[in-house]
Amino acid sequence: MKMTFGQYIRSLRSARGITQRALSQAVGFRSLAHLSDIESGKRSPSRTTFARFAKALDVSVSDLECRDVRGPIEAAKALFSRNPEMVGAFLKVIEAAKKMDAQELVARVTGKPSQPEPVALQPAPPPPTVESRPAAAPAKPQSARPDRDQKNPEKPVVQPTLF
Repeated sequence: MKMTFGQYIRSLRSARGITQRALSQAVGFRSLAHLSDIESGKRSPSRTTFARFAKALDVSVSDLECRDVRGPIEAAKALFSRNPEMVGAFLKVIEAAKKMDAQELVARVTGKPSQPEPVALQPAPPPPTVESRPAAAPAKPQSARPDRDQKNPEKPVVQPTLF
């Protein structure tokens, strides 16, 4: 599962050996609690703070922005307020999405395959085998018109109704 923004910040900070206090100061927070709240998911940083986080943690701003879910969540809230029926449809999509990866979900929603499907090579069918028949059972002669040999199925009898 993908990490939340706060979990990602914490993992970057820990991997670089930076304390919360040092990162908090580098980003320009007045209190250590602000960073702690971001890492625990209780708060979200302002968009202007992303560049300072990126510089302090030596990552790109786009790397941080792709982990910020506020935009999609706000878009979903707006959609659901305009059209409440979409909530049920969206829940069905979420249930289906749990069984696939992101590329497959995008391919299904857009109707375009994300990657060309590899062509599976089918093995050649085995050559037909010749079966021998016992001498006592001669082969049935073929008619020139096979449709005459078939029995005509009887048509169903229609019972008259009173109504």
